[in-house]
Amino acid sequence: MLSFSTGSMQTMYRPDGLNGDINVTLWPLQNGVLHFCGFQVLAPQVFWCPGHSPPANRTAMLDGWRARLKTLLVERPLTFAPCELFDLTFPGGFMLRPEVREEQRTRPHGITTGHHLGKPLPPDNQLKAEG
Repeated sequence: MLSFSTGSMQTMYRPDGLNGDINVTLWPLQNGVLHFCGFQVLAPQVFWCPGHSPPANRTAMLDGWRARLKTLLVERPLTFAPCELFDLTFPGGFMLRPEVREEQRTRPHGITTGHHLGKPLPPDNQLKAEG
């Protein structure tokens, strides 16, 4: 699980915000490093702009973090595209299997941030676990 603070407001990390979609920023770390190395990745703990927040808001951030730490062992991890979706051979190029691509054709979003298939990104898939 990543835990960090930002110097920017949360709105600045939306797809139309100044810093761009936070899911795109988190994808290489959470999938390419943590998940790839075998970790079950929990949703990150993000403290949005604490340096520009009133003391009461910073206290609430810390109280929320403290409460979350008590329940980490029962949190659902984020989901990533399972290896079964891919042809894991050199001739197959380690690409999505054709039947998976066909199945995804009618879905409104890509599978993950990194496997978007030219579609809109799945909303907040690097910030919240499914279900």
